[in-house]
Amino acid sequence: MRMTQLLPRWRPATAGLIATLIIAGPAWAQQKTSTSSKDSEPVVRVFGSEGGYRTEVSSQTKGHSLSEDDVRQASLLAAQVFQHIGEARLGLDADDTKAALKEVNKAREAIRAIRAMLPRTVVRTRTLTPDGKAIYEDEREVLPTRIPIYEAILHAQTLAPILAARRNAQQIAGVSVVESESIATEVIADLDPIEAQLTKAAKALQDNKPEVASKALAMALVRGLDVRFNKEDSELASARDEISLARRSLEENNPTQALANLALARERLRVYRELLSQDQRKEVDQMLREIEQLEGELRQEATRPATRADRAQQNRQTTHWWNRINSWFRRH
Repeated sequence: MRMTQLLPRWRPATAGLIATLIIAGPAWAQQKTSTSSKDSEPVVRVFGSEGGYRTEVSSQTKGHSLSEDDVRQASLLAAQVFQHIGEARLGLDADDTKAALKEVNKAREAIRAIRAMLPRTVVRTRTLTPDGKAIYEDEREVLPTRIPIYEAILHAQTLAPILAARRNAQQIAGVSVVESESIATEVIADLDPIEAQLTKAAKALQDNKPEVASKALAMALVRGLDVRFNKEDSELASARDEISLARRSLEENNPTQALANLALARERLRVYRELLSQDQRKEVDQMLREIEQLEGELRQEATRPATRADRAQQNRQTTHWWNRINSWFRRH
């Protein structure tokens, strides 16, 4: 038994989704982050009073803990899942069930790859009587299957086609949707329902039931995407997009464009800062100082070109800002 826990108009919408998915490989190779495969030490918690019934709960994580690069990798693969779903829909539109089945299976492969790289936690529960006899025992595996979709997807350019496709999927499923001007600030992919619907779609295609497969792929978006909205987060979402664009510009060795993106990110962060309490502003102020420092380094490249090591460090720094901003959506 396993448990899960947390850690992006069909034809035009899908085409737009595929066109704007950005699998951004850096122009210069990034330094690899070393990770250890050693299992963690078990953590044991005991409940109950001394001399009475006692319940012991132990948990042990198998595999290495996730680094920022690991999370980005899982997010990128989750984005690939939706690209394959889109391609499968195009195949069904063209009455090409063979091509659709190929894309569905590719999506399932990507999910298996994500599951393989994520750590697994074994939770053991045991209840003992006062004389030490076990009257209840259970063991289960906890898998982090809810993946944030932000790597490889740009908020302004890509999220809109995803939401358009999702609205269409909900209409197919008979679910009414109320349009909103809210800003989508967080998208979570839930692997379990997505994989279940992909399995259903694959079987339907093998049985030559394209209509059943089409509905299954629609439900993969309805049940597999958790989109969260907050209109007040629009400035923060814009800052996140500009930092993502700055990172891409640096990967392409284009410091001039990176400077333009960072300037816009600072402007958005300053507006967002005014919405926060005094204590919450400290983190934003720190990021603003770090951005200004990077801008100074980029301006100096007019007389001193950056080295590969410089670019690698800048890439790590912008990635760190990206991750910090994503955490602010939940904390601020």
